[in-house]
Amino acid sequence: MKLRVLLIAAGLVAQAGSGMAAPIQVQEYKGRQIQYAADGSGSECMALLRRAIDMTAELPPRLRALTAEIRDLRCSPIPKENRTNAVAHNTVGVYTMESPDVPGGYIRFPLKPGEASAADTVLSLLGNGTYARWHRTYLAAKQRGGSGDPVARKYHTLLTKSDVKALLMAECEMLENDHAAIMALGLGVDRAAYIGKRMDVRGCPI
Repeated sequence: MKLRVLLIAAGLVAQAGSGMAAPIQVQEYKGRQIQYAADGSGSECMALLRRAIDMTAELPPRLRALTAEIRDLRCSPIPKENRTNAVAHNTVGVYTMESPDVPGGYIRFPLKPGEASAADTVLSLLGNGTYARWHRTYLAAKQRGGSGDPVARKYHTLLTKSDVKALLMAECEMLENDHAAIMALGLGVDRAAYIGKRMDVRGCPI
């Protein structure tokens, strides 16, 4: 596949350990646009996302469609001085939107590439794709029936995390998807069992 690399002149980021600036590039790959800094860390992140996208071909069609919900992927490492253990070790990608009422969103990948595997990144694409689908469903319901529409209200609470009970039930759906993806990718029974335990703790139907 011939890859088209676009140079975004306005986007400059500081290279790690130097005062120089690296231009932001966008690489189109299998229907996605991957934005990354033209430096070592950015190129590694871009390569990681490409490997993860390739791995999604092993998923069942329903899950594969969720991983493709978001076409805008951005490598945006957090500076070392601004990191916490929670951010550095537990976050792979973050679904980012202007607000629930504004269409569109992207996944921001804040970590250095060495802090996540391709399999971890596939699960991140899957989970964030679920958020993107909720976002799209909310906007469609709001357009049909206004903000008072029951479906619109349901998905607005999920996107804003304003209803703990509803969010816990939605997490069951996401954990079920994770479990199915882990089995499809052959990531091991231990990892699948861990997801099963999390589902049990939340009272998810199995």
